[in-house]
Amino acid sequence: MKGRYDGPPPSGQATSKQSVLVVDDDPNNLKLVSASLTLEGYEVVCASSGEEGLEILAGRSIDLLLLDVRMPGLDGIEVCRRVREQPRFSRMPIIFLTADQADTERTLLGLDAGGDEYLHKPISRRMLSARVRNLLRLANAERERQLLTQVAQAEKLAAVGQVAAGVAHEVNNPLSFILSNLESLRGYVNDLSRVVQAYRVSPEAGAALDRTLGIDALMADVKPLLDETVQGGSRVRAIVQELKTFARQDPDTFEPVDLAEVARCTLVLTERELSSKATLVKDLRLARVELAPRQKLHQVMLNLLVNAMHAVEARPLTGQRHTITVSTRTEGDVAVLEVSDTGCGIPESARSRIFEPFFTTKPVGVGTGLGLSVCAMVVDRLGGRIDVESEVGRGTTFTIRVPCDADERSPSTPLPRLQVAGAR
Repeated sequence: MKGRYDGPPPSGQATSKQSVLVVDDDPNNLKLVSASLTLEGYEVVCASSGEEGLEILAGRSIDLLLLDVRMPGLDGIEVCRRVREQPRFSRMPIIFLTADQADTERTLLGLDAGGDEYLHKPISRRMLSARVRNLLRLANAERERQLLTQVAQAEKLAAVGQVAAGVAHEVNNPLSFILSNLESLRGYVNDLSRVVQAYRVSPEAGAALDRTLGIDALMADVKPLLDETVQGGSRVRAIVQELKTFARQDPDTFEPVDLAEVARCTLVLTERELSSKATLVKDLRLARVELAPRQKLHQVMLNLLVNAMHAVEARPLTGQRHTITVSTRTEGDVAVLEVSDTGCGIPESARSRIFEPFFTTKPVGVGTGLGLSVCAMVVDRLGGRIDVESEVGRGTTFTIRVPCDADERSPSTPLPRLQVAGAR
């Protein structure tokens, strides 16, 4: 049975009205603007002065502010400046209403204070509706982007946490022999110091102690001990570097990426844990993508591996081991990353929902229900797709295909809303 993710479906309608605060000392303007926006489906709150507008903002949530420029007491520009000083309103759209048709200096003052748009009186209902709708759409998109970034970061840390036991073992193993080697080297240094001291007393005493302690054999053992210690230290450094890569929250940086290298680096953190659950098969061939966010692809790889690990844990075998296969390759102008397992498979009733956020077929406490939604969002932004083949009791294969050349991608689509894109 095959399923496929080809990007987000259309977004649903908002379930609650968005609120607009209109601040104007002219009752006629208040009535006109309020009536127009109410007909458009907005919840409208009115204030007849700057002071009253600030009081309303202090007591409730507002999505957009319409602000008359010239008012007695606090004028619109000063109100805008005070609103922008509050972090919770730093991104709220603000539209100035003005009767001044060509006051460039005052327009610049308003924009410098944090205003987004100017509407000139008399106000066209169609223009008012279009400006409010567009600014709210941009504000909503920014809020969703921030929320999705937070969700993705939470899922990334959750995935790292699920392989933490294997990571701890990976770090502890080289540290154990590093400490053991250092203890041996300390003993060797003590013996060498004794021999040097004996030679300072007399050549005969030094040579006698040299033979007694077997300094030649000791020196022959020093280089292998040092080499092994350096290798262990390098291994620990690589693991720590990968953990830092996964843990940090950086803006997307697009750069040339080889999916095979992404897989190898991710396996630094996961291979031991995966190998304790199943036989790990790797077929990592060159799969270059011209421009892609390396960190996000690391997260995609980690999410798929954690899913595969959970799938094999959910279907114990008797007398044989499960298999998890990781492969990369290039097919024409497409880079391919594939992760398959011989685990429990995905029930047919769930396959159409596996990319929905917070949807999961795993037991309570296992997984966050976000892994595959994050994968889908990353792949969608790269103009790629995810194919899913699964059979209950036989296993699952996730195949990601991304255009190698950025020019081959379809125009960038907006990030899907949270209703759209989940982990198994």
